[in-house]
Amino acid sequence: MSRYVLLFLTLLSLTSISQSSSSKVEDISNGTRWAVLIAGSRGYDNYRHQADVCHAYQILKKGGLKDENIIVFMYDDIAFNPRNPRPGVIINNPDGRMEVNSLNFYAVLLGNRSTLFGGSGKVLNSSPNDRVFIYYADHGSPGMVGMPIVGDYVYAKDLIDVLKKKHDARGYKSMVFYMEACDSGSMFEGLLPNNINIYATSASNSKESSWGFYCPGDFPSPPPGYDVCLGDLYSISWLEDCDEHDLSKETFAKQYEVVRRRTAANGYLDSSHVMQFGNKRLSEEFIFTYMGTNPENDNYTYLEYTASPSTSRPRVVSQRNADLLHFRYKQFHNAPDGSDAKLEAHKELVDEISRRKKVDYHMKQIGKLLFGYDKSSKVLTNVRPPGEPLVDDWDCFKMLNIEKFKFLVILICRMSIQGLLVLLFLSVLVESTIGSTLGENGSLSTTDHHKSKGTRWALLIAGSSGYENYRHQADVCHAYQILKKGGLKDENIVVFMYDDIANSPENPRPGVIINKPNGKDVYHGVPKDYTGDAVNSSNFYAAILGDKAAIKGGSGKVLETGPDDHIFIYYTDHGAAGLLGMPSDEDAVYAKDLMRVLKKKHAAKGFKSMVFYLEACESGSMFEGLLPKNINIYATTAANGEESSYATYCSGDVPEKIGTCLGDLYSISWLEDCDAHDLHKETFEVQYERVRNRTDESHVMQYGDMSYIKQFLYTYMGATSKAHSHAPPALTASPSGSISRAVSQRDAALFYFLYKVNRAPTNSHEKLEAKKQLYNEIAGRKRVDDSITKMGELLFGTEKGSELLMKVRPSGQPLVDDWECFKMFVRTYESRCGKLSTYGMKYTRAFANMCNAGISLEKLVAVSDQACSKKPHV
Repeated sequence: MSRYVLLFLTLLSLTSISQSSSSKVEDISNGTRWAVLIAGSRGYDNYRHQADVCHAYQILKKGGLKDENIIVFMYDDIAFNPRNPRPGVIINNPDGRMEVNSLNFYAVLLGNRSTLFGGSGKVLNSSPNDRVFIYYADHGSPGMVGMPIVGDYVYAKDLIDVLKKKHDARGYKSMVFYMEACDSGSMFEGLLPNNINIYATSASNSKESSWGFYCPGDFPSPPPGYDVCLGDLYSISWLEDCDEHDLSKETFAKQYEVVRRRTAANGYLDSSHVMQFGNKRLSEEFIFTYMGTNPENDNYTYLEYTASPSTSRPRVVSQRNADLLHFRYKQFHNAPDGSDAKLEAHKELVDEISRRKKVDYHMKQIGKLLFGYDKSSKVLTNVRPPGEPLVDDWDCFKMLNIEKFKFLVILICRMSIQGLLVLLFLSVLVESTIGSTLGENGSLSTTDHHKSKGTRWALLIAGSSGYENYRHQADVCHAYQILKKGGLKDENIVVFMYDDIANSPENPRPGVIINKPNGKDVYHGVPKDYTGDAVNSSNFYAAILGDKAAIKGGSGKVLETGPDDHIFIYYTDHGAAGLLGMPSDEDAVYAKDLMRVLKKKHAAKGFKSMVFYLEACESGSMFEGLLPKNINIYATTAANGEESSYATYCSGDVPEKIGTCLGDLYSISWLEDCDAHDLHKETFEVQYERVRNRTDESHVMQYGDMSYIKQFLYTYMGATSKAHSHAPPALTASPSGSISRAVSQRDAALFYFLYKVNRAPTNSHEKLEAKKQLYNEIAGRKRVDDSITKMGELLFGTEKGSELLMKVRPSGQPLVDDWECFKMFVRTYESRCGKLSTYGMKYTRAFANMCNAGISLEKLVAVSDQACSKKPHV
């Protein structure tokens, strides 16, 4: 436990003379009201935390508490910050110092003045008859909340130990603790006893964010000049409730309900679950007992709270994203175009995004090193059942956080130097293992391949349109070039792509498509079998089945395959749970329909074997629990059934002014692997491992007949004579030697619009149009988030709505039992609420879960109309 934390906790337990602060206090108790208020952050982007604490102080002061009984911790770097448009003033709605540390916090709680370091020396000199109110606002994470000093934290176990010590010293009669932080429930869950007279509420449960409030761009929005959020949602909820009500008539239980409803916001996605812990009998006490009350509110008549008192609810921002909003607002709104301030704001934004990317990457690598690729994500993010603490060994937790984590991060960060030698050594070991495997199975020589009577066939499809989706057609064109060089004839390669990229006005190289920075043109020579509106699910199914009569438009080319032929299918597009996109908003490839087509192709003896590569978000859901193991099909996907796939080679990595991502991570991984290796000697098993290792943002999956992993890629894709002489190269995560930035497929459009805003000339029509596109994209996301979450609340209740909508079935089960219901629900929602959009496709799992729960179509129509109504919620 750090010296400063002990100091704060020690202050809490010291007992001293009790005083009464008002006549009303004496009426209800012979004890004194005490309060500790702490804002645990610093920096102007965290304005809201100090604003919350200052607001809380004003409430207590008006309630009759004396300054000698109110202890305030805050870094105090906001009021006179150069960025503050009202110097010396802090507001908490639209009309720091180094002694802020965990040891001082603990010392104050324990009343231990001797261990204080700096500050006023004021501590909780409370006695057995006193009431104590503690309010803490800051950033948090599982098991700890922050302090301004880097590396200083208040750990849950330390805090609870101090509170127990305060109780054992008879340092209070009862205590109420309000905590505003992400994952704040973890500070009390399974730790705070019911028998030490403490009642606590937290802004969120132990596994979710809390939210900033009154943020720029909202209505009501902060006054001109403010580029930060003014408060936090949970905090504003209880603070404004205290501002309005007579606290001598309102219990904590009543306020809890007010705060819970407002923070949950009747179904908004950007909300959290306010929690209660400890002795809940104390919730029946009046707030006045701890905070006093403002005499101006004495005649207030209490009204039942409605979740949305105004016609619209201001936007809330995850506490973890509030700094991004601050930097973005500085860049796009406050700083003049071309100014140093705008450049600096842009740099701050890029630096913050870069730091996030680095931390995400490091944690994933640590997980893989500790638990292996397949289990790392699940193990690292596992949530214990309600009632259990975050961890059993808290000393281990603190040690890992401070020492071992630091060591591992340093180790990984140093990989680019000495670590490369380690990776090289490991790659040699891995390759020797693979080599021996190939030696055992390698008796299938080149001549064995040539003995095959069958023909290689391929179907390549990019299921999107629009320049922001450049990468999908680039992936398909690259795949075509590999197959063509491998010896496949155009008559045996069927290509679907909208063909609106190569000659798009936005393409800086007309007639050229590239799939990596400084790459060669992959568009030249690609057959245009199905373009424009001919790229649709009906033609896709007909092409697989070889049904020329069912084709509408296009070249009419289909897979005219026989029982000895080998088929390779590659599909790249946006996806969602249970479906893949098509250029038309009205069209989609549903998992069950695709399985029906593949089974029909097999039953007709239309192939000897098939390999299916699929790039899309949640692509595993297209095969999970659906693809049989006995129809001679092997499939791999870019992601499992519940996660995004990722774009790569994005604008920051691309020297050309293309303005969008050039490829997709999974696709680039297998395509560049084919470019580099001899496909006569490489099995699907080896390629799967290489692709899985390089695709480090998602879990590459395998389905179907796993016996085909021992086959050579040459059997399906051919191979160039040049590659035929190559020895198998070492297995490395990134053949290029560097890891390009990866962007979630669902965020690639935002990335594209942001690039357009930055690239467009100042004050130009182009810039205004780009900003409009960006804001429309953001607004569209917000609309979908709000409507889906509202539907969940209406169908399943506030507490369980979100959980039930996004529930993931056990491995091996399909997404949904009734696929016709699923399709009908998706179409019904879109007919009542508008198109899901690429981003909104992430919610298709919600419709599957509605079907699995037995929700009727009539009920869906009713809640869709209510959730998507423009009328205010009541």
